[in-house]
Amino acid sequence: MASGPKVLLANEMGGGRGHVSGLRQMARALGPGVARLATLPSLHFAPELEAEGVPVLRAPPLWLTAAMRADKQLYGNTTFACYLAACGLADPHLVRRGLMFWRDLIVAEDVSVLIADYAPLALRAARGLQEEGWQIRILSSGTGFGAPPPDLPEFPPLVPDPGRLVHPERDTLAVVNAVSAELGLEPLPALPALFRADRVLAATFDFLDPYAAQRPAGQLVPPLVDRAEDLAAGDEVFFYFSRTEADQPALCESICALPLPRRAFLPRASDATRARLAAAGVTVESGPVSATALAARSRLVVHSAPHGTLCMAALAGLPQVGLPSHREQVMHGRSAAAAGVVRLIEAETPATPDILTAIITAYEDAALRRRARDLAAALRAGFPADPLADLAARLTPEIEIARGFETG
Repeated sequence: MASGPKVLLANEMGGGRGHVSGLRQMARALGPGVARLATLPSLHFAPELEAEGVPVLRAPPLWLTAAMRADKQLYGNTTFACYLAACGLADPHLVRRGLMFWRDLIVAEDVSVLIADYAPLALRAARGLQEEGWQIRILSSGTGFGAPPPDLPEFPPLVPDPGRLVHPERDTLAVVNAVSAELGLEPLPALPALFRADRVLAATFDFLDPYAAQRPAGQLVPPLVDRAEDLAAGDEVFFYFSRTEADQPALCESICALPLPRRAFLPRASDATRARLAAAGVTVESGPVSATALAARSRLVVHSAPHGTLCMAALAGLPQVGLPSHREQVMHGRSAAAAGVVRLIEAETPATPDILTAIITAYEDAALRRRARDLAAALRAGFPADPLADLAARLTPEIEIARGFETG
């Protein structure tokens, strides 16, 4: 039975499965003897956490509106600050709603450890309570993109191409500080300080960390993915899209027409798309595929360049084709392409012939396979033999500090 300090696994931004997968790994590393509670902005993937015995509540979401997703000229792409603003931090109502939700939840649930992935307002609320004397350990987790160094003077550009600064960082900082003042919180010196924590656990590889040049030693930890037992040895093309990307006609047509053995895991694709793919001879998985099974069956992975899949495939020595759909995926995809293991398709709406050509070319590219295996060898040499035990060893000291709150 769980006892002792309660751990809150918090997410308030991003609707992809990767955030839930990372929190699930955190929950596993904490073990069943620790009281755990999770919050997500969408409950679609909540069953993956609930299967670990973690109750899940819905948090007030911070994400792009439907209008912004439909017209990407509305939200800009220069820095992480621009993205944060577009997701709601430029709106005092949303900032106020979020801060009050997190403050109330932490107190009501008697939370003494916060692990926040893509949850800047949860971090801000917890820090405010900590400054008022509430005993809580605060951890900022996630990918390098989502767990930036909190002592940056400002967020730097994340990609080399020019972007539009729709939301100046100083304006967003002013909104956050104005609402913070209403709640009696000290002002932030800079917007990156939103991510200030007792410990930062940026779970990524160095070549995928956009802040590698600015990140202090000790913040980077191995990505929260499984490592395949052996390197890739199959002949299939594996498709993974966690949202509704496969419902797009060009991509669906490409998967159906591809003259190669195909397997797919598409958790949010429509029933019609799944049925069409199955009729075309695609093996459509009903649940996640393990890293070991992926490597044993696959020769190429096709995805939207999500961080976790990039890392898992890289560890397996698998060449990859990426069709990114938002800025973080573009950034991670470009970094992996620069490492020589991903072919990136960056067109806004790629046509079926372009997708097919990219996949077939990558499938047949012996040099791409060699680079993928070489990178895998280097990554596996520094990757823990038991990633979950490695993560548990990092979390245990935080739990012990929180236990001391009860006896101190």
